[in-house]
Order: sequence, then C-alpha cells, then structure tokens
Amino acid sequence: MSVIMKIDVIGDSILKGVVLDEIGGRYRLLKTGAVKAFSQLFPIDVKNHSHFGCTAPKALASLDRTLAADEGTDLVLLEFGGNDCDFNWAEVSKDPTGKHSPNTPYEEFVQAMQMMIRTCLSKGCTPVLMSLPPIDSIRFFDWITRPDNVDPDHILEFIGDKDYIYRHQERYSRAIVRLAYENKLPLIDVRDAFLTQKYLSKLLCADGIHPTEEGQKLIEDAFTSRYMEYSAAI
Repeated sequence: MSVIMKIDVIGDSILKGVVLDEIGGRYRLLKTGAVKAFSQLFPIDVKNHSHFGCTAPKALASLDRTLAADEGTDLVLLEFGGNDCDFNWAEVSKDPTGKHSPNTPYEEFVQAMQMMIRTCLSKGCTPVLMSLPPIDSIRFFDWITRPDNVDPDHILEFIGDKDYIYRHQERYSRAIVRLAYENKLPLIDVRDAFLTQKYLSKLLCADGIHPTEEGQKLIEDAFTSRYMEYSAAI
C-alpha cells in the first residue's frame, strides 16, 4: 500500500477556517479549523494554501507556483465554488433588470476546475475534490442586503425568489461532483454530510454560507472518514 506523506489544500475561506463573529459582525480565523484539526490526527504534512475570497480562476493562475513550492505532494484538495457563484450585489441592486454574471460564470468555473485537475495530474499529484456545504438562502439574503447600497426588493427582483440562491450555489457544487466522477477522482462529499444533519442552523454562521465551529468539525470528520477509506484502497 502506498503511503500518503504530503497533502496540499487549495481553497477559499471555508477551508481557511474563517467564521463570522456574530457579536462583532466581523470574520475571524478559527485557531483549529477543519484542515488544521485533520492535520493533527495523522503523521502527514498538510499545507493549507486557502485564501479568503479565492475563486477557481485565481487559484488556477497560481497553481503551478503553488505545486512547485511544495514538491513531492501526494494529494491536492481543491475546494471552490462559493465565491465563484457569488454576485456583486451592489451592482445588481443598481440595475436589477440588467444582465449580471457571477464572479465566475458557470462554464468558466467548470473549465477552471478541469484545468486545475489536469495541472495536478501532470505534476504527478492526485486531485481530490470537495462538494460545497449547503447555503442558507434566508440568512444569506438577509446578510447581503444589510448594506445601505443594497435594496432587498431589487435583489429579490433579480433572483426571483430567495430559494434561487440555494439552487444557484448547488449547481456549482453538483459540477464539482460530476467532475470527480468524470475524471475518476476522490470526492469528499461535505454537502451530503451537512444535509444529513437535523439542525443545519447550528452548522452555518449568520451569513448563511460560512460553516460555524461545529460545521468545521463536521468537515473535519468528513475529511477523516474519506482519508481512511482512500488510504485503505491504495
């Protein structure tokens, strides 16, 4: 059996371990998020390259440099979609009947993810994909419409109904699952782990998208379970 010695994690604020401080209304970094907690369980070198606000195209642009700096990486965990599917809500509010694209349009997102997969494989690394935690549409709507320059009625006019936020984000998550299947790659189905829970409200922050500390623990558990399965199979 092969031994996994080194894992690179490349993602956004979710895997960075960012949570919303609901008292202060500011984002902060957990001392022990899912990635760090997972890394402490096994004798492996885990490098976390995740960044707040990162998108798939941004990560793709720096992927060669990231992998070159960490030579000998066995697995590369890729976690994207949350920022990619988001909109500039202030611009939407100004012109709710106009055409607005997400930060990364769906087709470009799929293409960027596929290119990252190919780049990892070309470097001798095995890409591992992660589905997205579900979004709480109501909380997220309330969060993005808090600023004075964002009119809730204009946002609702653009999206049609608040549940669209969930459906739109889920489409990006489903693309990740499909890419894992089509490329025969390991998948960590974090979304399924969240959807099996009775009290989803405890797992997501007031912004409706960032996992709470409990949510981070659930992601850690999903990592651990999948890692054990993968290690036993190789």
